[in-house]
Amino acid sequence: MKSLRYATSGLLLFLALTGLNAPTADAAGSALRGWLSDEGCARGRASDGVYTGTNPDCARQCVAKGAKIVLILPEEKCLLIVENQGAAKSNVGNYVEVSGSINSQAATIHIDSLKLIEAGKAMCGIPPKKQQ
Repeated sequence: MKSLRYATSGLLLFLALTGLNAPTADAAGSALRGWLSDEGCARGRASDGVYTGTNPDCARQCVAKGAKIVLILPEEKCLLIVENQGAAKSNVGNYVEVSGSINSQAATIHIDSLKLIEAGKAMCGIPPKKQQ
């Protein structure tokens, strides 16, 4: 618990200095909700200010080719690289709730627990809703 408190405090300071919003995890281990994706797609979208899920099929393919898995935190507008990639691999592309230890200097998270909230779906194949 003590290391999580220090890691979270450090992340808060780092994010405050860089102008980003901090994750909501606190010393008590509150869970974070976000999308799991590959680092390449997520960083590209984040550089444009977009912190949403990516195409799950594409993300899975990129991870299978060696890309790192990241947790996209939409409310906090930040990305955290998942240290223990195996814990997240089966949920790439999905919206999840995780708890774990955050390393603020490296912008990483070690996932202790993961819960599926919503399965990801590719939006490119879904026709837009008609406006009435």
